Amino acid sequence: MQQVITQTLIDDRSIQISDSTKSEGLGTDSTKRQSQEQSIHDEDSIKAAAAAIAATPLAKEHRDTWYYPPDIANDLQSINLPAELKGEIFACAWEYTRCVIPNYTNWNRYVAFMRIIIMGIIAEFRGEMVDVTASNNLLGYDLDATLAALFEGTPGHKEMAREYKTFLLITADKASDRRDGELFRRYVNALAQSPRHWFRMRDCDALARFTIASALACNDLDDIWFTEDQFELLTEIGDTLYDAVAFYKHRAEGETNSTFAYMPEDLRIKAYSECREILWALDAAWARDPKLANVINFVRFFGGPIHMMMRRYRFVEENLTIGESETDKVVDQTRKNFKLWNRVDANKRSIRNAQRYKVLITRSEELMFPGLAEFLEMGGDGVCDKCKYRESYGAELSHQFGGVELCSECRLSWRKYLECFVERATKVFPELKTHFEVPV
Repeated sequence: MQQVITQTLIDDRSIQISDSTKSEGLGTDSTKRQSQEQSIHDEDSIKAAAAAIAATPLAKEHRDTWYYPPDIANDLQSINLPAELKGEIFACAWEYTRCVIPNYTNWNRYVAFMRIIIMGIIAEFRGEMVDVTASNNLLGYDLDATLAALFEGTPGHKEMAREYKTFLLITADKASDRRDGELFRRYVNALAQSPRHWFRMRDCDALARFTIASALACNDLDDIWFTEDQFELLTEIGDTLYDAVAFYKHRAEGETNSTFAYMPEDLRIKAYSECREILWALDAAWARDPKLANVINFVRFFGGPIHMMMRRYRFVEENLTIGESETDKVVDQTRKNFKLWNRVDANKRSIRNAQRYKVLITRSEELMFPGLAEFLEMGGDGVCDKCKYRESYGAELSHQFGGVELCSECRLSWRKYLECFVERATKVFPELKTHFEVPV
C-alpha cells in the first residue's frame, strides 16, 4: 500500500491530511472492501480536517524583533520614517556590521561604521532623502565627522571619505527620480566599458574596499594598507562571490550593478568556485599574520554567509535555501521595499540634466573616487555600437537586469577576463605561488 500525504500549512501551524491510499497490483474482494472503507474514512478525515481548519483562528503574522545596541537607538530622531522601519534599519546595520567585521578593538569606530551603514541603507531604498551634493548633514548625521570618527589617524582617511561619498552620490541617484538624469545614465554606460572598470565601480558600489579599510580601523590596525592592485583583486573576489549568490535578488531588483548581468551567466558557478578556492588559499598563506584575518573575514562573510545570517535576505522565507529564482510576488515585495530592497523599473523618462552632471564633474575630487570622472567622460556615451544602451535604465520585464545589454563580442572579452582570474590573482599575491600549488 502506498500512502500519499498532503500537508496544508496555515501560518505557522500545519495539518496533515491523508489524501488517498492506493493499492498496487490485482485486488481481492477483501482488499476492495478495505479500499472502499478506507476511502470513506479518508473522506471523513478530510471533512474533519477542513472543519478544523475553518474553526482554527489564524495565527498572527510573524513579526521580527529587532536587536541593536543602545548607541544607535536614538539616531534618526528628526527623520520622518515609521518607528518600525527605523528599527529594521538599525538592526540591519548591526547585523551587517557583526557579520562583515566580527572582531573589533575600537568600539567608537565600530559605532561610526554602523552609522555609515545606516546612511547607506536608507540611500539604497529612499534615495530622495539623501543628497550628498547639497549638504554635509545627512539624515541628522554630520557626514565628515562620522567618517573622521571611523578613519581619523588611518592611512586611508581621505581616500575612504571620497569612496563613501561616491557611493552615496550614485546609490541615492539610483533609488530616486535622479536616476533619470545624465549622471546615472553615463554611470551605467560606463559600467560596461571594460571588466576592470566594472569591478572598480562595483567595488565602490558594494563598499568593498571601504569595509576592508573599516575592518582594519575598527581593530586599530592603522599601519596596514594595500596597493591598488591588491585592493582590486580582494574586492573582485568578494564582489564575484556575493553577486554569484545574489543573482536572483539582483534580478528581482532590476539591478544595474551585478557582475553576472555582464559576465556570462554560465560562468557563475565556476567563478564562485575559483574565487572561493583562492580565498581559502590566501587565508592559509596569511594564517601566521592574525592581523590580516580581519580582511579575510570580511571577504568570506560578504561572499555568502551573510545571506543566511542576515534577516535582510530571504533564506528563512525560502525554506532555508539560497538561489531561488525570483517570483512575481518577490518582485512586487521588492517594489514595496520589503526587507529594504528596492526595485529599479524601466521608464521612458529622460531628464538629461546635463548642467548638474557638469557641476559634479568639477567636484569630482570631493565626490568621486580617483578615476571615476574619467570613466564617466570616456565611457558615458557607450564604447560599442553593438551593445544595447538606453536613455534611462531599469528592468523592462521580470527576470531581467536593469543595465546595458552587452553584445556577443563584448561578452566574449568579459569571459576571457573572468577565465584568467587565477593567473591575475597569483601575480598580485605571489604568496599564492610560493606557498601553494595553485594551477595557473
